[in-house]
Amino acid sequence: MATDKMKVTAWSFSRYSTYRQCPAKFKYSALMKIAEPKNQAMQRGADIHLMAEQYLKGMVTRLPAELKLFADEFKKLRLLYKKRAVGTTVEDNWAFTEGWDRTEWNNWLKCWCRIKLDAAHQSDDETMVITDWKTGKMRDELHEEYLEQLQLYALAALLLHPHIKFVKPRLVYLDQGMIYPAPDDEIVYDRSDVPKLKKLWEKRVKPMFNDKLFAPKANDKCKWCFYGQSGKAKGGPGLCQF
Repeated sequence: MATDKMKVTAWSFSRYSTYRQCPAKFKYSALMKIAEPKNQAMQRGADIHLMAEQYLKGMVTRLPAELKLFADEFKKLRLLYKKRAVGTTVEDNWAFTEGWDRTEWNNWLKCWCRIKLDAAHQSDDETMVITDWKTGKMRDELHEEYLEQLQLYALAALLLHPHIKFVKPRLVYLDQGMIYPAPDDEIVYDRSDVPKLKKLWEKRVKPMFNDKLFAPKANDKCKWCFYGQSGKAKGGPGLCQF
């Protein structure tokens, strides 16, 4: 049975994804605060995100080699950020109450949803492009998860920017030189999508907020899980039976 300290009060896309994969893993990481050490791939991802932020904000002058497949993209965004162009954002934190009103990231009483944003810019007066930098490979089996992430970005952008009519969210794979969805197949959300996106996300996260057991869910990721039996060799707690 979950204690008061194990009640979910706020969520993010990463928390939601972890819960959907395995409620027990979510409990260990998000509620019990047992941190999983960063592996090489995770650390590389964090490092490259920092490189992107530093370049776009003008903190470094030379484009890092890790970003070169999207050199033109980064140079354009860097210029927009320097000019303080309307709608241009780099590494921002968006936070919402349960009623989808904007709040502060560290408002521990009211904050219900947190979204970390890599970059945003306006392609015209009515359209905002939301970009999430990705390292590693795009995986076809994660198509549903990718779409969910894009939906959340679109909803947040439409809520925070009343002057915007359309949002085009995308995932940019820096190592592969790929954009998801492909530019010729981009997904566009508009203001008419806001009510249904709100209901969709409220429905998706409801089980996480109502869960009292956070039972383990065996899946194909168990053999790599830090919290399970295979994780003991890496210094994991071995809390899960799988």
